[in-house]
Amino acid sequence: MQSGRSIVRCVAQCGVLAGIRFHSFRRTGEFAAAAVIAFSLAACGGGNSAVGVSSGGTAAPSVTVEQVSTVAGTGTWGAANGPAATATFNDPCDVAVDAAGNIYVNDTGNHLIRKIDASGNVTTVAGAGVAGNVDGNGVAAKFDFPNGFTLASNGTLYVADSGNNTIRKIDTSGNVTTIAGTASVAGGSTNGHGTAASFNFPTGITVDASGNLFVADDGNNLIRKIDPSGNVTTFAGSGAQGSANGAGATASFNAPHGIVVDASGNLYIADSGNNLIRKIDANGNVTTIAGSGAQGAANGQGAAASFNKPEAIAVDASGNVYVADSGNNLIRKIDAAGNVTTLAGSGAQALTNGQGTAAAFYNPEGLTVDAAGNVYVADTLNNAIRKIVATHS
Repeated sequence: MQSGRSIVRCVAQCGVLAGIRFHSFRRTGEFAAAAVIAFSLAACGGGNSAVGVSSGGTAAPSVTVEQVSTVAGTGTWGAANGPAATATFNDPCDVAVDAAGNIYVNDTGNHLIRKIDASGNVTTVAGAGVAGNVDGNGVAAKFDFPNGFTLASNGTLYVADSGNNTIRKIDTSGNVTTIAGTASVAGGSTNGHGTAASFNFPTGITVDASGNLFVADDGNNLIRKIDPSGNVTTFAGSGAQGSANGAGATASFNAPHGIVVDASGNLYIADSGNNLIRKIDANGNVTTIAGSGAQGAANGQGAAASFNKPEAIAVDASGNVYVADSGNNLIRKIDAAGNVTTLAGSGAQALTNGQGTAAAFYNPEGLTVDAAGNVYVADTLNNAIRKIVATHS
């Protein structure tokens, strides 16, 4: 264990229980044996290529190759700002990108929100670097193991501040405010307005075109909604652990971790504890689009495919869904027809750049896709931000 690093009171869903780093930042109550460990809450197949064959004078079809590179991070723990090649992170759990090419990093283990500008310079947007619950500007604010965030079209960041059981807002001037939830170790599932509502370890958050926020309320097994007026309601889930499909409260989840909304208002959920990818349409109907429920790494159609603790999810303009399949150390892709393939990663726990399945990740827990179709990955236990670019030849 690194000297000075605090042991955490949550259990690794995808990490090593008896080992050195507890991950996926689960709440104490999920595994009773973890409760005695410590006080503070912690962090968190084949490639997708089309191969052309040339016959005689006929040109071969274009070949698509996913090239994986490291954008920032050295692979070691730290909180150093500066050039991307020398900057350091501590268990980054989410990533977002804006239209100008700035990359935002939810640097969970450091309790920070970081930014990598288009020139590759890493800075701190908000957070003092120590756990706390303080609103304020920039580094005067404090977070407690924030797991997920989402970037609105106007540049506002909304943060699932997991350890505080709150939803925070960072405006474009760096002002941090609490918009929903009551800071509490115990958490809760109360609906209501703003800080009258409560959450239990919220981990994922997304914003739709109307300004509604949807939260993966991991510890409550619920999907919550915050409307633009700050009213918090339960959008889907009974609160019981399960994998039932159905409308609204008749459906059930098991530690839903990542969430994203598409242009049509459909929500996609990385239902981590169920090893499933779920969809909630605009009317609140929950279905399963991929995964058998068993842990595995099989590619295939819909329920023939399998995942191992999927933690994050993203969707592109064509309706392709990307999954950070954390327990498998893979990035998976689900096309609009429900076919699951492996986009990148060998399955090994390593920090390796390369093409498609020759590359390697270590417990990736966050990802996003930009307008050009490039996928950015928070490679959590590698303390690095990675990029997957589809190249054609």
